[in-house]
Formats: sequence, structure tokens, C-alpha cells
Amino acid sequence: MRPSSKAGTLLRVVLFCLALAFPLASQPRAGHAQPPIKNVLILFPEESWSAPAYQTVYNSIKQLFDETREVETTLFGESLDLYLFSDEAGQKYLAEFLMQKYGRIKIDLVIPVAPSSLNFLLRARNGLFPGVPVVYCGDVAHGNRRLEHRSDITGTAVTLDIPGTIELARTLHPGLQRIAVVAGTGMLDGYVLALFREAFKPYEGQLEVIDLAGLFLDSLMDRVSRLPASTAILYISFQRDGEGRIFSSSATLRRVSQVANAPIFNFIDTALGYGSVGGSMTQVGAVASKTGEIALRVLSGESPAAIAPVVVGHNLAMFDWRQLKRWGIEESALPPGSIVHFREMTLWEEFRWWIVGTSAVVCFLTLLTFMLASNLVRRKRAEREAAQMRQGLVHVARVSTVGQLGQTIAHEINQPLAAMRMNAEVASQLLAESPPDLEEARAALGDIVADSKRVQEVVVCVRSLVRNSQTERVCLGLNQVAADAVQVMRALAESKGVEVRLELRADLPPVDGDKVQLQQVVLNLVLNAVESVSEDPLIPRLVTVRTSREPDGDVGLSVVDTGPGVDPETARHLFEPFFSTKADGLGLGLSICRTIAEAHGGSLSLASNLKRGAAFCFRLPAAHERRSEPRSERSSP
Repeated sequence: MRPSSKAGTLLRVVLFCLALAFPLASQPRAGHAQPPIKNVLILFPEESWSAPAYQTVYNSIKQLFDETREVETTLFGESLDLYLFSDEAGQKYLAEFLMQKYGRIKIDLVIPVAPSSLNFLLRARNGLFPGVPVVYCGDVAHGNRRLEHRSDITGTAVTLDIPGTIELARTLHPGLQRIAVVAGTGMLDGYVLALFREAFKPYEGQLEVIDLAGLFLDSLMDRVSRLPASTAILYISFQRDGEGRIFSSSATLRRVSQVANAPIFNFIDTALGYGSVGGSMTQVGAVASKTGEIALRVLSGESPAAIAPVVVGHNLAMFDWRQLKRWGIEESALPPGSIVHFREMTLWEEFRWWIVGTSAVVCFLTLLTFMLASNLVRRKRAEREAAQMRQGLVHVARVSTVGQLGQTIAHEINQPLAAMRMNAEVASQLLAESPPDLEEARAALGDIVADSKRVQEVVVCVRSLVRNSQTERVCLGLNQVAADAVQVMRALAESKGVEVRLELRADLPPVDGDKVQLQQVVLNLVLNAVESVSEDPLIPRLVTVRTSREPDGDVGLSVVDTGPGVDPETARHLFEPFFSTKADGLGLGLSICRTIAEAHGGSLSLASNLKRGAAFCFRLPAAHERRSEPRSERSSP
């Protein structure tokens, strides 16, 4: 066989297999067939199926159907408007209309709502929906009345607790003497009114009945507005008035409530909220849900004959909070287990968690504020414990510096004192001559005055250094501070063979600071430098005090020596308190000097990368404006 022939044969085999497989693949697998959609028709008697009770029935059944997965349904709703078709001819016409409307739809289940719908369906069923199962909703279980239950009919029934509602009215209104009965002339109105008359027989002789049934609406509104005292209104149903006009029962209840001078009670929960105080309520939603459960069982294939009709008879005491307030009824008077609707929540109930949360936040913020305030007070106090300690340490450091400068101070005082003594002797000799040389004597006396001023300046300087006084900020020149410090140090430096040079920049701007504290910094730096260079007799003994103007506008003062310098390890700890390279040192000098510099808005640092010696750089910001008076500060650096 040729290759092309083999290929053709193989292709035909593949196509044949695909043709066989396609019908098999298109068939649904066993057990996965989609169930058919069930059509369910709900028949409401009147008022359109959007009335409160009928809307509750429809929504409850529809929700139950939508939630089930076993049966897929399409739900139809129809209002029979039986108050328009009350006679036999009218109901025959209605049945023909429904046959025309639903004749082409396969209805799988009919749910008539209320006794009137059920009665209509039973009369017209053979021609309308022959053989279609029926699950009725809300038939009335009353006395010995037998509920409808056949091979294809079952459903739910309710109990209208008229006596229980009357008892509630008597409980809430002690001394009640009359019951005013409001009812219309519609089919449902008359049916429930008959139930009331039978249920009221035990109260005959105890309560008077004011019969307001069958009135024109205008007459009804007038009567309920001027009822005698000790009266309660029992609202039955009002779908048609005495003139044959058709109304919505719930809307009529609202209108009656607006003009009534007595509280209204009823016994159907869907009417609550239209002006009724409350009553022993039939729960329409519970009845509808039970009806939906039975309907699903029937739609799933269960025989209606096997499902006994269910009476939903658990009536609850329900009330409208707004009407309780209107008629002055305390909630404490309600029976135990009562349900109160439409309650207007208090601010606490409505915003409880907001209030709790806000209160918690406020309490937390208050506590936090208190803690911060307490911490701030403690911090301020600590800053004052610390300022005083710093001031004391600064004073100790100054006294220590003065102690080290004892020889220099003695020299500064002894030198002018010796000059004063010598000038005094010279003046005495000149005055003893004949004639006395008065001109030379005056010159000698002038020298004595000048030397005494010099002594006074030295004493004042020493006193200011050792006195523990308040800080005084003034505008001053750093050149003068440097010159004064060097002058004090010169004698000590000369005694150690150290030369101290001054290199002062002429156009230096003033600084704002305390003169004594700035002198303390310069004295300490120069003293350290003198001691550093005097330790080694082989090195040049030179200390240079230099002032400068920095590029950023600050004023600088540097003390440079030719000593052995500072090793990196020592440099890291040089400004720490109580760190000293001297055997008898306190370790406070440089630490306090840096504190003074920083308190003046400046800095004190050790220059690095020097080939020899050490250089300490003291920088201060230039004064913004020159002050004519000193500024006193309570706190020291």
C-alpha cells in the first residue's frame, strides 16, 4: 500500500472515532441531570400582594425557595381582588381570566393565602388547575373547624388570639370598660368580625362593645375621635366601607390612629407600626416559612396526603414603643417576654461603643497628659538639681584654677605693691628736699595710684573667679578676654620657661557671653597648654593664643602648644567628666569648659591631624546686636 493511501485510511479512522465520541460526550452523565424548573403560583385574596401581610408571605416563601438547592422554582404572585368579585358570576369570570392567563404555563403547585383564597380555589380548581397540588397558607384554625386535608391538599393554619389581645388591653388599661370594634364590609372583614363576636361571648357583661363595623370611613373617623373614657379600640380589618369604597386595611389603620382618642390593639404582627399599640400577635412570617417548607417537600415529590396540616399557634405579645409612649404605658407593665418594636434608642444605646471608645481615649489622653506633665515637672526640677550642680562644679573648677595660679596671682599683686612702696619712698625723699621737687613727687604719687588700681583689678579678677555668682551675659570682645587671661597666666608661664604669644585679629566682632565664664575657659586651656609643654625640657616651649573669624561667621579662639600632643585613645575620653591625664587632676576642667561653650551656643573641640602638639578650638557665635545693659540669667551652664 502506498504511503498516501495509508495516511488517508488513518484519517478516516480518526474521524470515525470522533463521530462516535461526540454524541456520547454531549449527553449528560448519569446523576448530573439538571432538575426541571417548578412553577409555583401564590394566590392572594385582595389588597394586592404588596400589602404588608401579603408582602411578608411572598418574601418569606421566595427567600426559602432561593436558598434551597434541591428544587429550582419560578414564583408567580397573583392578587384575586375578591372584594371586586364577591358574587358567583364575578368569581366565574375571575376563574376564566386566570385560565387565560396561566393556561399555557404548567403550574406545579398552587399556594392560596388566607381562607377566602382557599375557598375560591376549591370551587374553581377542577376547571382552573386540575390535579395540581395545593399547599394553603394561613387558613384559620377556629373551634372545631376541620382543616382541609386531602390526597393533594395540605398546608398551614393560624390562630387569631382575639381573647389574648383583649386581656392585654385590660392589663395595660386597668379599669377598661369598653371595646370599640373597627371592621369594614369586605369578605375578610366580615369573616374575622364573626370570629370576634364568638370570641367575645365570655366578656359579655364585663365589657361594653361599641360597634363601629360597616360605617362610612368619614363617620368612622368622627366616631373614633370622640370615644368615651376607659375605651380601647380593637382593629379587625377594613378593606371596604359601608359605601362600598375599597381601602388598604393598613393605610386605614394609620388614618384611624391619627385621630383616635383611645389606644388601638390588633392581633396580626404585620399591622404593627401603623398606629396600633400591639396585641397577642399572629406571626405572618413564621406561618409563611412553614408553608414554604411544606411546599418544598411537595415539589420534591412527597405526597401532600402524607403531610398533615400544621397549625402555627404560638402568638407573642408585641408592642410599638412609640404608641406605648403616646398613651403613657410603662414598659414595666408589659407581660414578661413581650417584644417591643420601633424603640427609639437613647444616645447611650445608639452610640454606646462610640461613647465607650471616646471615653477610653479621653481617659488615656488625660492619663498620658498627666504623666507627661508630671514628667515635665520632674524634668524641670531635675534640670534645676543639675543646673545647680553644674554651677557648683564650675565654681569648683574656677577655684581649682585659681589655686593652680597662686604663684601668678602673688606675682601680679607683689609687683605693683613693691612699685608702690618704692614710689612712696621716692615721693618722701622728694618732698623732704629743700625746696621740695613737687613735680616729681606728683609723678611718684600718680604711679602709686596706678599700681593700686592694678592691684585692685587683680583682686577683683580673683574674686570674680572664686565667687559663685549668677551668670551675666554682655556683649564683649573675645580679644580682651584672651588678653586678660594671658596677662594672668604670664608670670606662671615665665616661671616654667614657657613663652605665651598672642595673635589677635583686629576686626573681630563681639560675642554675647559671661565674661567670668569665658575667662575660665581660656585660663583652663592656657594652663593645660603651659603644663603640657613644660613637662619635656627638650621641646620648644611655646603656647599661642589666636583669635579668628570663621567662614560661617563664628568667632574662634584657639590655644595651640608645642607639647607631646594627645594620643587617639585619650582624645576619645578627653571631655568626659572625671577623666584626667594628671595624677592630681579632678577631671572636670575640660568637661566644664565644653559645657560653658555649649551653654553659650558654641563649641569646644580638639583639632586633629597636627604634626606636633595640640590645639583646642573654642568657637562662639557672633553677637547679633550690641546690648547696652547686661542680661542676668538664673540658670548656669
